[in-house]
Amino acid sequence: MTKKVLIMTQNFYPVIGSAGNRMKNIFQLLNDKGIETHVLTTEPAYPNKNLYKDDMFWDDPHLNKSSDKIIRVPIKNKKFSNRIFSRLFLYIEIMFRFLHRLWKLKNEKYDYIYVTTPPIFIVFAALLGNLVVKSKIILEVRDLWPDSLIGVKTFDHPIIIKFFRMLERKMYRMANYIVINSKGFEQHIKASLDVNKHSLIYLPNGPRIHEIVKEKSNREEFRVVYTGNLGLAQDIEHLKHVASLLQEHNIRFDVLGYGMKAEEFIHYIEQNQLTNVYMHKPTTRKKSLELIEQCDVAIALLNDNEVFDTVLPGKVIDYMTCRTPIIAGIKGTAAQVIEDNKTGFVFDQDNVRGMVDKVLSLKANPNERKQLADNCTKTVSKYFLWESNIEKIVEIIYE
Repeated sequence: MTKKVLIMTQNFYPVIGSAGNRMKNIFQLLNDKGIETHVLTTEPAYPNKNLYKDDMFWDDPHLNKSSDKIIRVPIKNKKFSNRIFSRLFLYIEIMFRFLHRLWKLKNEKYDYIYVTTPPIFIVFAALLGNLVVKSKIILEVRDLWPDSLIGVKTFDHPIIIKFFRMLERKMYRMANYIVINSKGFEQHIKASLDVNKHSLIYLPNGPRIHEIVKEKSNREEFRVVYTGNLGLAQDIEHLKHVASLLQEHNIRFDVLGYGMKAEEFIHYIEQNQLTNVYMHKPTTRKKSLELIEQCDVAIALLNDNEVFDTVLPGKVIDYMTCRTPIIAGIKGTAAQVIEDNKTGFVFDQDNVRGMVDKVLSLKANPNERKQLADNCTKTVSKYFLWESNIEKIVEIIYE
């Protein structure tokens, strides 16, 4: 008998970023495996709704024809805000809209609801809605919450955080299975659980087979790249410093950035006349990977907060997918992946000059870059390939 799964997520194709791409891959691959999989999501809105008026982002003809399996609920908010209460009202709105839709789906007989957090409110929509739908719950944790709120210093009221932690433990304990995209989450989650009654599955972000770059194209100009979110978790001040130092050495720096701090970064570039910094507008995953492939070294930065020690940013995997060695100002899980697999070099977040010095060293040593690039390809092919890792989810669905 065919198994049936409903994915509940705020981020889904054509939304840019790691989360949207992740949910797209899970949806497509489960359907390819013969598991009837539907998606309950919002209208694309990150970082703002107007972005998706451009047909460029709707670049998957097969998904565009899958309207019978993709349910999109409308939301009123036009763009994301860094104000905590504006975000809170957005998440509550999404929760109630999802609950309303789950009520309409009560006769669909899903075997599993696959729900992803953050935000946590979608999880509670799944847990409450499941009283009607009556499916098993696979909870995916892409970020530790509420720790991430504390980490970006947006909300740290002790009484509210204590209440949120109670909700977090409740969320973990009500799930039948828990999927994590970083091994750094494992210890924290197990501390909140009766481990004997729960299964933790490690399912990292990664490329599809066709996305892996085998050889870089030939070019003369040496280029450095940063892609992804410019938000509260990213180290925007150190990224500004990187840009300034690269300008001093006349090195081209390509930045494909979006998010709450993007305008601040653009203003800094203009104010300081950093003519070697090329800002790129948000674009599709395919074009983003093409940009990374055209560059020789990639930059990754996270704020120096303990909660981010557990994170494995999607951009790190994307850089390796494109055979682009990584210079990172990060700690913890991501640093270990880079160092253990020899795909780049890791520095303290404050050591920006050391990072740029290593960029200069790699510029002068193409043979070292080639060895790092080979390690990148070996690493993503062995540990991060979606076509291989999806079997972990298929296995529990058929269990």
